[in-house]
Amino acid sequence: MAKSTKHKSGEAGGGHEAAGMMRWLLTYADMITLLLALFVVLFAMSTINVRKFEALEMGLKQTFDPNPGVLTGAAKLLKEPQLTQSSATNVSSFVKNVTHNVQNSPGSAGSTTTSSNGSGILPMSAIAQRLQQALSKAGLANQGITVTTERRGVVVRVLDDQVFYGTDHASLNAVGARVVDVIGSVLRTFQNNVVVEGYADSQPITGGPYPSNYALSAMRAINVLERLVHYDSIPETRLSAQAFGSTHPVAPNTTPQNMALNRRVDIVVLNSGQGRS
Repeated sequence: MAKSTKHKSGEAGGGHEAAGMMRWLLTYADMITLLLALFVVLFAMSTINVRKFEALEMGLKQTFDPNPGVLTGAAKLLKEPQLTQSSATNVSSFVKNVTHNVQNSPGSAGSTTTSSNGSGILPMSAIAQRLQQALSKAGLANQGITVTTERRGVVVRVLDDQVFYGTDHASLNAVGARVVDVIGSVLRTFQNNVVVEGYADSQPITGGPYPSNYALSAMRAINVLERLVHYDSIPETRLSAQAFGSTHPVAPNTTPQNMALNRRVDIVVLNSGQGRS
């Protein structure tokens, strides 16, 4: 009887020992699973989808960027070799750089800046076409407005007699306010700097609040600029105003018709990369 009991005890002990020796398989299986998950995550982090990257860039701009200075180098990031390497460290560094740019941008108001290439900078021909189409659609193409492309950029020329209350007045009339708003709706869709230039004819000013053609042309340019800022939400950092008085006529001031051509405001969309004058 004692011998039989000892034999059974030995069999029971051997079973526990075998079960304990097999526990390493559970640990090994868990380790393999974790390693597989780690490699999947690293692979996903090291692969950049160009379309998704551009969507991220556009979303950040629309949310954080009233100032074109934010993410100005984003279009070049995909060209950097470290972003195409299978390295989680490089991807993490890129995310930190984008976060730093957003956090240090001067302001966080929303913006509607968009463009076909994701950079907010359009070709001059495309800008001119958009402006012309917007003015035509609004029925303003025959209101003494011309859109031309010059070396410095796109020039929208607006004759004063069409948009201001009178020859010696600087306040926008109803048509003038509408013209500026239509132009402003297009200016919001890209990031180029804009200069508003005021001009006048050579007829001396007698009486009134403006002592000279310089003062009159300056106030007209400023009123257009103020409208773009306060009614059309164009960032002030993109805008500037200049006054030329009668010093830059487009026609000799010899007839009333020519003088009317010289009384004008030019809204100049500067070439990309060109600062405000």
